[in-house]
Amino acid sequence: HMQGLDAAAHEAFVLFGESRKPTSRAVLDERITVCPADPSWPSGFQQETARLRSALPGDLVLEIQHIGSTAVPGLDAKPIVDLMVGIVEPGRIAEVVEHLERLGYESLGEAGVPGRWALRKRDVAQPSNIAIVAYEGEWWKLNLAVRDFLRANAEVARNYASAKWHAVSNGADMLLAYSDAKRAVIERIAAEARVLLAPDPRVVPRAEPSRRSTK
Repeated sequence: HMQGLDAAAHEAFVLFGESRKPTSRAVLDERITVCPADPSWPSGFQQETARLRSALPGDLVLEIQHIGSTAVPGLDAKPIVDLMVGIVEPGRIAEVVEHLERLGYESLGEAGVPGRWALRKRDVAQPSNIAIVAYEGEWWKLNLAVRDFLRANAEVARNYASAKWHAVSNGADMLLAYSDAKRAVIERIAAEARVLLAPDPRVVPRAEPSRRSTK
């Protein structure tokens, strides 16, 4: 049910992916830890963004955003900064990926999320993930909406944090198991954030007063 920009990005990413070795689930999976919220995460994002900016064509990547839990002050998270790169022409995905690989990123492909090209960088002081999505597409808007919803709702963020700790204490110390364990919670949050994205059905445009000429 993808539409517009995201569907076009998915098509471009699939095409580009055909020239790449597919990433197996075993490679995607990794050991994870959850940490108490770290106030240095936003500056880690800023530093990485500066590196990306100097490497990526400005006409192709108009915006880089901090998404995910490390973008929400006070939210416990995996100590990995998530960056969202908005690509204006998804057909030029190869250019972006090649630049990022030169910066030490490992390319993972769509990795189960159509319309998002994923990369990761590990074994550095501040590990990071990159999601390349169509600029101003549905994924772009939803990821920002979820982040902003969590920033604005401390109680929702607290519930999300406890779902994470619960997953880990139940033995989910690998990424795929961990993601599965908290999926229901984050999907509920995304559904609430989506409602805020949708134009409010109760706001009915006011009809122009009819201009009948009075004779």
